[in-house]
Amino acid sequence: MKREGEFGIRLEGKFASARRVLRVLDLVSRRGSDLTAKAIARELGVSLSTCYCLLNVLIEEGYLERLPRRKGYRLGPALALLHERGSRSGRVEARVEPVVRELAERSLHHAYLGVLSGGLVTVAQVEAPPRKSPPVGIVRGYHAASHALALGKVLIAHAGDSGLREYLDGYGLEPFTPRTITSPGLLREHLAGVRSQGFALDVEEFAENLCCVAAPVLGPGGRVEGAIGLSTSARRFGEEGRSLVRLVRRAADEASALLSGGEPARAG
Repeated sequence: MKREGEFGIRLEGKFASARRVLRVLDLVSRRGSDLTAKAIARELGVSLSTCYCLLNVLIEEGYLERLPRRKGYRLGPALALLHERGSRSGRVEARVEPVVRELAERSLHHAYLGVLSGGLVTVAQVEAPPRKSPPVGIVRGYHAASHALALGKVLIAHAGDSGLREYLDGYGLEPFTPRTITSPGLLREHLAGVRSQGFALDVEEFAENLCCVAAPVLGPGGRVEGAIGLSTSARRFGEEGRSLVRLVRRAADEASALLSGGEPARAG
């Protein structure tokens, strides 16, 4: 006997809706850029409305993303984050958590740890300062706008030309404010500066009245494992910008030393 399952999907057997979710993920992992919702519905043998219901739930939860320049889909950052919590980036988060917390206490601003997940920066940790500060700019689990955030700029800059091309092809350069860099050439030059100076800034590029500073966290062999940063208001950045850069770079060096088991090192 058929019955209605969660999200209105008709269950033809035990756990049928769960199996359909897994089949959608499998299809997208193999043929995502070529798949339309109609094609997925045909593969699953379900109605188009049922297929859209499945896709929308997976997109809302971060397990799928629509390709911005194509008709298909790709696996979302939630899947990569699940895997990475138990692997390299999960270990990075656990090791440097005290450093991020101390940065929030020292600076009296919100402090962050970012890792690269699925080509996008994912905010793995957010620490609030001990007393009132400007509102938090981004929340834990946020995974977009890499080109407009200092954390994302650090990670893309050290992913090399191939990493930048992958980001541009997959995500484009969406403008969030009039200050957002939307030219690939300008972004490439900007990221070269990030690599050479050892830190990144975004000055109202992601949101009005929000400024961020970030620096790379290095593991053994000088590999960039993540980025540590903080956010503040435009006014306070104007007053404290230089000291905030020093605090962030110091925290990134401390985190790098924890990961590498030696002396702090700068990214080349």
